[in-house]
Amino acid sequence: MNIKTDDFKQKVLKAFLWLGTGTFIGQLIAWCSTIIVIRLLEPADYGLMAMAGTIIALLTILSELGVGAAVIQAKTLSNIQIKQLFGLIIVLCVIGLLSTILLAPYIALFFNEPKLTLLIKVLSVNFLMIALFTIPMSLLVRNMNFKSKAKVDISAQVGGSVVTLIMAFNGMGVWSLIGGLISIHVVKVVGYNIAVKEFTLPSFRLNESIKLAKYGFVMAGNRILFYVFTQADKIIGGKILGDVFLGFYTVALTLASIPAEKILPIVTQITFASYSRIQDEQHRINRNILKTIRVMALFGFPLFFGMTAVAPEAIPILLGDKWFPAIIPFQLLCLIMPLKSLSFIFPPAVFAIDKAKVILVNMVIASVVMVIAFSVGAQWGLIGLSLAWAIVYPIVFTITTLRSLNALQLPFRKVLNEISFPVISSIVMLVCLYTIRYYYSEIGKIELLILSIIAGVVIYSALIYFFRKEMYIQLFLEIFKKNPNNKNTETND
Repeated sequence: MNIKTDDFKQKVLKAFLWLGTGTFIGQLIAWCSTIIVIRLLEPADYGLMAMAGTIIALLTILSELGVGAAVIQAKTLSNIQIKQLFGLIIVLCVIGLLSTILLAPYIALFFNEPKLTLLIKVLSVNFLMIALFTIPMSLLVRNMNFKSKAKVDISAQVGGSVVTLIMAFNGMGVWSLIGGLISIHVVKVVGYNIAVKEFTLPSFRLNESIKLAKYGFVMAGNRILFYVFTQADKIIGGKILGDVFLGFYTVALTLASIPAEKILPIVTQITFASYSRIQDEQHRINRNILKTIRVMALFGFPLFFGMTAVAPEAIPILLGDKWFPAIIPFQLLCLIMPLKSLSFIFPPAVFAIDKAKVILVNMVIASVVMVIAFSVGAQWGLIGLSLAWAIVYPIVFTITTLRSLNALQLPFRKVLNEISFPVISSIVMLVCLYTIRYYYSEIGKIELLILSIIAGVVIYSALIYFFRKEMYIQLFLEIFKKNPNNKNTETND
């Protein structure tokens, strides 16, 4: 596949710009809304939503079965294939809707929470909307039309945040979270279909799309395992700890995950789309992987380590004293978030070169090991569940990363070279921040929070300036500077 390097690079950069800007604006509103809503709601509300969300997340995967990923990854895609995949996803989503309604009472029985039955049945309406927006959304990503996608995403986030806030202010508890989620899906249905500028009628045959469907099924298998990996802590925690403690844990996890969850979708969507366009050029993929790791490590490690340091002041100030039990779980989770963030870099590249089975096995390893860790950790309550992440996940990350790098023919030492300086510098910054806390513990919480944030930025920036200034300047020049002399070279991709 011959793609002019600089033209392709500029297209990818524009995609990051549009999707990044859209995500930032939408998430800035969502973050403010989330903080206000957390202050208004109770831990039990978030616990109930987490329990309901576990089954909805699973059935959502089953109802989509990787169809969207197949649309994005396909080298060529005809109109008849789009129609057939649309028909397939409609059938799957209807099955998901009916299955959710039938299973709702049994899920409520499992968690011993009768309120869950109605919550889950109401949430099942999202399956109909998933059927209507998955294909147009995937087509936008495939064509790297992230400008239109960003506009829809901003509208969805703003709409969902407004609905959630209004309902929370009116004392509607957990229904505020459900109403906001449904509103987001409604906006996406309307927005994505308008953005593609044409409505595709479904076809309920698969004769032209069997290969794409099979690829989607492999992707779905990986996503089911990813579901086990990401939802097992909530399922096990909900069963053992109950809705209140699960609420504390869920809020801690939500806050710790905010930077990663709002930035990583940008990275994975764009990199998967871009890698799929250059899937026959392994050297280009690997070079861009290392650049992505360097940038994410540069910002990710100090951000999450800094969040760990300021948590004792930030959480009570932002959320109120009732969320004090979430502080230690939040700190433990922040310590492993940089690794979780880096782990999302490799799957898009591995999928793009059609080695999905590698990621499938990785998810089997991660799911089995973490389920065991959560089952053991939950016996020691909220802290034990969080420690399962902090202690066991680094081991899982190392194993799965080595397997992905082997598939990509990318030496592990090169990845270590990219992350070593951010890791060491972030640890130095963290030690300095705790030293500041020790000597300035008598000042007010707000003053200590501000002092810690400023000190963290200054310390980490100073370390970059004195030890790695030239390297990072060169990195950003390579990323953003277009070579006007030779658009067919590969030196700057």
